[in-house]
Amino acid sequence: MWLMNSVDPSISNTLGMIIISGLLLAGIRAEYRTKHRLALGLLTCAALMMRLLATTMDPFLNYWDEVFHAAVARNLIDHPFTPMLYTEPAMPVTENWSRMHIWLHKPPFFLWQIALSLWTFGPEPWAVRIPSALWTTALVPVTYRLARLLTHELPSSTSRAVAFGAALFTAFNSYLQELVAGAISTDHNDAIFFSLVAVSWWAYWEHRSKHSFHWALLAGLASAAAVLCKWYFGLIVFLPWTLEVVMDRSRSAIKAYLGAVAMVLILAGSWLLYIHLRFPAETAYERWFKAMHFQVAVDGHEGGPTYHLTVIGTYLAPLTWWVVAIALLVILALVRAPSVRHFLVLTIVPTHVFFALAATKMVSYTLFLLPLYLIAIAAGITWSLARVRLARPILILPMVACTGLAVLLWQPWTTSARHPRVGTVGIDAHRAQQFAVLEQEPRLANLMPVGTPTVLFNVPFVYDVQFMFRNGIQCMRGIPDDAVIERLRAKGYRVFVLQDGVDLTNIPAGVELITDSMFSYPRIARL
Repeated sequence: MWLMNSVDPSISNTLGMIIISGLLLAGIRAEYRTKHRLALGLLTCAALMMRLLATTMDPFLNYWDEVFHAAVARNLIDHPFTPMLYTEPAMPVTENWSRMHIWLHKPPFFLWQIALSLWTFGPEPWAVRIPSALWTTALVPVTYRLARLLTHELPSSTSRAVAFGAALFTAFNSYLQELVAGAISTDHNDAIFFSLVAVSWWAYWEHRSKHSFHWALLAGLASAAAVLCKWYFGLIVFLPWTLEVVMDRSRSAIKAYLGAVAMVLILAGSWLLYIHLRFPAETAYERWFKAMHFQVAVDGHEGGPTYHLTVIGTYLAPLTWWVVAIALLVILALVRAPSVRHFLVLTIVPTHVFFALAATKMVSYTLFLLPLYLIAIAAGITWSLARVRLARPILILPMVACTGLAVLLWQPWTTSARHPRVGTVGIDAHRAQQFAVLEQEPRLANLMPVGTPTVLFNVPFVYDVQFMFRNGIQCMRGIPDDAVIERLRAKGYRVFVLQDGVDLTNIPAGVELITDSMFSYPRIARL
C-alpha cells in the first residue's frame, strides 16, 4: 500500500489496469478450458487488485459519509464499546448526527473493522477503506456460489456459465469500486452490509442444499452481523426462510430456523440491549430518528416511488431497471423450483415496496439486492445466447457477452474523470478544495500544542471532522460561547479559535486566537 501511494497515481492506475486486464483474460481462458476453480480464483484476485486501487483513488476522506465514519472508528480504538464522534462531552454537542457525543447513528460492526484497520495501519484514508475492499472482494466467490445454488437444477454447464457471469459482473463493477473509494454516500457501511447480506443468503442456501445445522447457524451469524452493520434489513434472509419453515414444518427445519434466530437474538440483541441500558436517551432518539425516515425526507433525501428503480440505471449503467426486471422474469421461468422462486420474490418485491413507500430515499437502500440482479442478468444472457447453435454455445457467446458487459460495468476509462488529480482540466471545485486543504492543513496542525489537551473551534464544516481524524484533536465548527469556554478550560483544555474571516470583536475572551494571517482554510468551494 505504501508503494501504491508513493508512485504517481496515473502510473499506478495504469499498471493496475494492465494487471487486472491480464487477470481477466486469464480467468476467461481458464473458464473456457473448464478450470472453474482457477477461473474463479483469478477473478477474485482481479477484484482484490481493483479494490486496493480504489482505496488509493482519493488521498483525503470524502464528505458524505466517509469522514464521519472514519472519525468515529478512530475513537473506537480506545473506546470500543462507546461509539463517539466527539469524545469530550463538554464540547457543544447536539442530537444532530454530525455533531453528536455518543454516536449511535449507525451500528458498530463496520466501524469496529475500520478501527482495527486504523489501529494496524494508522489514520490514513486508505486504511479506512481496507475492510470494504476485503469484503467486496469476498463478494465475488460468494456471488458465484450463490448463483450455483440458485440454478442447481439447470444443466451443470449452464449453471456454471451463470455463476461465472455473475462473479464477473461482481468483480468488475464501478459501483462497488466507488463504495470502496468512499465516493458514494454511506460508503463502507453499505459495502460491508451488502456483503454480509449476501453471505447470509449463501449460507441459507448451503443449509437448504446440505441440510446442515452449521450452515443455518452461519446464516444467522451473517444476518446478525448485517443488523449490527445497518439495522433491520439485515434480517431479510428470514422472509423466505419463514415461509419455508411454515410449509415444511419438519423438526429439522424448525431446529435450524430457531438456531439461526437464536444467533441473531444473542449477538444483535445483546448490542441493542447494551445501548438501551447504557445510552437510553441516545437510543430512544435514534429509534425516533429512524422511524422518521419512513414519514419525512430526512436531511433532504427525497424522491418519488420509482426512485430506487431509476438508481439502477444511474449506478449500474448500462443496466436499467427494466433490463433487470426482464432478467429476473427469465430466471424465474428457467428455475422452476418453488423454493428459488419464493426466495427471489420474497426478497426483492418487499424490499422495493418498502423503500418505495418510505419518504426518505437514498442511493444504496435497495442495492444490497445487487448480487441477485447480477445473477439474473447472467442467467438472461446465458439463456438467450445459448439458443445460438455453436459447437460450445453454452460457453462461447455468453462468455463473450458477459465479458463485454463486465467491462461496461467496470468503466475503467472513466476512473480518472471520477477521481481527477490536482491540475486536471475541469476538476470539480470541491475536489480542488479537498486537495488545497490537504496541502495547507499541516500548517494549522503545527500551530497546535503537543502533549496538552486542546480543542479547536470555528473550523469550516466537514473540515473540522477531517482535522479531528487526521490529528486527534477535538475540533468543531462555530465559535463557542462563554459557558462552553469556561467548561472546557475547567477541564484543563486550551481553547483555540480560528478567525476564518470573523470580525475580531466577535471572538470571545479566554481563547487563543489563530488569525487569518497565521492560517486560513481555502475558499475554493466550501460546503
